[in-house]
Amino acid sequence: MKIPPLPPEKQAAHDANYNLRARWPQHAAFMAEWAQKGEAAAKQPGWNLDIAYGPGPAQTLDFLAPARKLGRRAPLFAFIHGGYWKALDKCHVRQLGAAYAARGIAFAALNYALAPAVSIETIVRQIRAALDFLWREAPRLGVDPGRIFVGGHSAGGHLSAIVCADNQPLAFPLAGAFSVSGVYDLEPLAQSLHQVELKLDRRQVEAYSPLRRAPKPGTRIWATVGADETPAFLAQQKAFAASWRAQGAKVTVVPAPGLHHFDILAKVADFRHPIGRAALAMIEGT
Repeated sequence: MKIPPLPPEKQAAHDANYNLRARWPQHAAFMAEWAQKGEAAAKQPGWNLDIAYGPGPAQTLDFLAPARKLGRRAPLFAFIHGGYWKALDKCHVRQLGAAYAARGIAFAALNYALAPAVSIETIVRQIRAALDFLWREAPRLGVDPGRIFVGGHSAGGHLSAIVCADNQPLAFPLAGAFSVSGVYDLEPLAQSLHQVELKLDRRQVEAYSPLRRAPKPGTRIWATVGADETPAFLAQQKAFAASWRAQGAKVTVVPAPGLHHFDILAKVADFRHPIGRAALAMIEGT
């Protein structure tokens, strides 16, 4: 079933809430910096690049072993890039890994196929496959299978939340999730300019919107959104946090004053910042 369009007089304002590149023209500089730092990071010791977790050419991940051992298997932070499910690459989040590896935490940057070639349903299945792969391979990778965490930015924030939902089976329980500037309800995207590529229908909206699902028992999730982001992103996180708390999840909201959709990403690996400290505490406190 198709999602009904908005009235024409509301369309422009609605699109403005979700057209992040138009809202922040400097987005290109941020993305170029992420790519440059990601390519530089790949040249550092410890990385194992383009590990296949599935049959498709985009079903790969990069793995960074911890820089120091703590006398036991390392926790793992698997991170998912953004790009509205239709752009970017794991190289755009690879630069986050070194800070975690220095603390004895393994890091994985996950790739997935992009819309419009595939649906969000397929992307969610691929992320589940990547996480199950990491769990199965944990002994070989030196990872503690009981301490696997997932995180993501923007579309990656959505993906890190939806794999915690009741209708998304994994082979193991995640130790925690960390969503940065995530999307939690897909219906507004289906009514936006992004629908041309995303091709969402009612079934996908209901099945793959974290806000419309219940959390798995025992779910722990941290969520943050820049205070300078669009009203829609602020409202989505507020509604999601309230809904999942009411359904029994442990939801920790990390305030992010003075940040927007693009400059927030670097804070994930800045342990002087509340976002980085919260992500680190999620992992090291488990």
